[in-house]
Amino acid sequence: MHKAYDVLIMGGGLSGLSLAIQLKRRMENIRILIAEKASYPVPEAAHKVGESSVEIASHYFEDILGLQAELENELPKLGLRFFYSYRDNRDITQRIELGPSTFPASKSYQLDRGRFENALIERCHKLGIDFQDNCKVKEFSLGKNDHHITLLQNGQESAVQSKWLIDASGRMGLLKRKLKLAKTAYHDVNASWFRINQQIRVDDWDTEQSWQDRVKEPRWLSTNHLLGEGYWVWIIPLSSGATSIGIVAEAKIHPYAEINTFERAKVWLKKYEPQLAGIIDQHSDQFQDFLTLKHYSYNCKQMFSADGWAITGDAGVFLDPFYSPGSDFIAMNNGFITELIVKQYAGEEIALAAVQYEKLFRTLFLAFGPVYEDQYPIMGNAKVMTIKVIWDFTLYWSGIAVLFFRDKLCDLMFMQSAAVALQQVYQLNRQMQSLFRHWAELDLSTDDMSDVFVNYSHIGFVQQLNKDLHKQLGDDALQQQLLLNIAFIRELANEIGTEATRTFPELKQHVPEMYAGHSDHLHDVFASFRPLPR
Repeated sequence: MHKAYDVLIMGGGLSGLSLAIQLKRRMENIRILIAEKASYPVPEAAHKVGESSVEIASHYFEDILGLQAELENELPKLGLRFFYSYRDNRDITQRIELGPSTFPASKSYQLDRGRFENALIERCHKLGIDFQDNCKVKEFSLGKNDHHITLLQNGQESAVQSKWLIDASGRMGLLKRKLKLAKTAYHDVNASWFRINQQIRVDDWDTEQSWQDRVKEPRWLSTNHLLGEGYWVWIIPLSSGATSIGIVAEAKIHPYAEINTFERAKVWLKKYEPQLAGIIDQHSDQFQDFLTLKHYSYNCKQMFSADGWAITGDAGVFLDPFYSPGSDFIAMNNGFITELIVKQYAGEEIALAAVQYEKLFRTLFLAFGPVYEDQYPIMGNAKVMTIKVIWDFTLYWSGIAVLFFRDKLCDLMFMQSAAVALQQVYQLNRQMQSLFRHWAELDLSTDDMSDVFVNYSHIGFVQQLNKDLHKQLGDDALQQQLLLNIAFIRELANEIGTEATRTFPELKQHVPEMYAGHSDHLHDVFASFRPLPR
C-alpha cells in the first residue's frame, strides 16, 4: 500500500521549505512530504544565489511565515547601495554613490542561504512536516489530484501517493521538463558568483573621514552594487562571516567567456573593478566556491493546475537579480499555491481560480520585465541610472508591495477592481524605461563627475513610501491609496520628463504625455548632477 500525502514537494530549498511552512500554518492537519536530494544539514555559505532579500520577501518570511527567531540569526540589510564607475575604479571615495545613510523603516535581510534553510528544516520538523533528505524523485505520474511518485532514498525505492505535487526543484525543473513547459525569456544576461570566507567591508576600502561620515550605519551591511556600462557586481555579507561576490553582465558588452571561470572572473575584475580585485587577491586562500550561469533568465508556460500540481521558485521562472526580487517571486508564487490548496480542501471548485492566478502571476512577471530588459547599458550613466533606481523603487513600494503587505494579491475580486489602475502603471513604466534608455545614450554630463552622494534616506517621498507599507488600510482606503499613488507616479514621470527634455528636446518623443503641473520631488537629486558654475 502506498503511503499517502496531501502535498508532496519535490525539493527542500528556500521555495519548497517556505511553502510547506505556509501551508502548515494555514491547515494544521495537512500531510506534507518534502523530498530533498541533498544531505541535511547543508553547509553554511551554501552554493546558492539569492542571499539578498527586499521588503516583500522579508515581510513574507517574518510576518506570514512567523520566522522572526530564524531571521535574528541573519544580518539586517542597510538597503540597496550603488557605486558608479569613475575613471579606473581604484578609489571608491571618488565614485558617485546612491544609498541610504540609515536603515529604512521596512526591514530587509541578507540571508546566509545555508544557515537559513537549515533553520527552516528545523521549523518543518517542529511543525510535523515530513522532511526526507538524500531522497531523489526517481519518477512520477500525474493524475487529477492523484499523483504517484517513486522515491529513491539511500538505495531503497518507495512509492507514495499525493493529491498535490509541487515542483520546487530549482533549475532542474522536474515538472517543467516532463510537461514541456519551458519558455524563452528574451533578457540575455549572464552571471558568475563566488564566495570568500572573509568579511569584505567597503567601509574599510578608504579611511577618508568625510567619506566615512556620510553614512550613519555601516555600508557593508547594504547589498552593495558596483556599476559600469553593461554590468554590475554585487558584494553581499553573510552571517557566517563569508562574503558573496557576483558579476552580472550583458553578453553583447561583456562576453560570457570573460567571466565563466574563477580565474577569468578575477582577470575581468582587475580590468573593470581593480579595487575589489585587489582585496579579493588578499584573501584568495579563503576562496570557497564558484558558480556560473549563461542566459540565466527564463520563463514557464504554466505554473498552476486545478488538477493538483504547481511550480514554484527557480523551477518556474527567473528574471534578473539586480533588485533582489527572487525571494519576492517565491513569496507571491507560494501565496497563490497556498490559496488554491486551501480553497480545494474547503470544498471549493478551483478551476477558475487556478486560471486567474496563472494570469495574475504572468502579468506580474511581464510587468517586471521592462525594468531589466535592454537596460544594462544605462548602468554606465550615473545620473540617469540614479533617477531610474529611484523611479523603480517608487513603483515597487507604491504598487506591488502595497498589495502584498495587505494580503491582496490572492484576493481576486480586489485585484479585478484594481486591474485598470495597475495596467496604467505598467504602460507608463514601459514608456519611462524607454526614456531612460534613450536619455542615457545622449547625456554624458556625469562621465567625469566624482564624489557625489545621493542619500535616499533624505528623499522624503522615498522614505514615506517605504514606511507606509505598514499602514493599516481597509479595502476602500487601499483603493483610494492606489489612486493617490498613481497620481503621484504620473507627477514624478512628468518631473523626470521635464528634466530630460530641458537639455535634450529631442527626447520629447520618448516622454509620456505631459501636463502643465510642476513638482520638485527630485530637485535635490537633479541638482547633485549639475556641474558647479565656474
